[in-house]
Amino acid sequence: MKEKDKDISIINKGCSLNGSLDFKGYLIVAGTVEGVLNAESVITEEGSFIKADITSERLTIAGRFEGNIIVTGTLTLLGTANVQGSIQCGNLAVEEGGILNGKITPP
Repeated sequence: MKEKDKDISIINKGCSLNGSLDFKGYLIVAGTVEGVLNAESVITEEGSFIKADITSERLTIAGRFEGNIIVTGTLTLLGTANVQGSIQCGNLAVEEGGILNGKITPP
């Protein structure tokens, strides 16, 4: 499947989801997510909050995250990210200003 053909889901600012969530394609999070999150590719916006166990191929965080992260590909923390938890990832990129407080292990 070509990248441009993938589905896009959005959890908008002001929205809050709680539970075990599965997404195909791209997920953009501007709101709040709590629970268990499985997705192919996740991008969180500044001001978002995720408190979850997340499994993804690619994850970019610009907001706040608490929990466990398993990323098979690249985990990117932008300059506004604040991450606390246990992290297992293939590749890690942290922009200047990004906060990372946790245990990091390879996949």
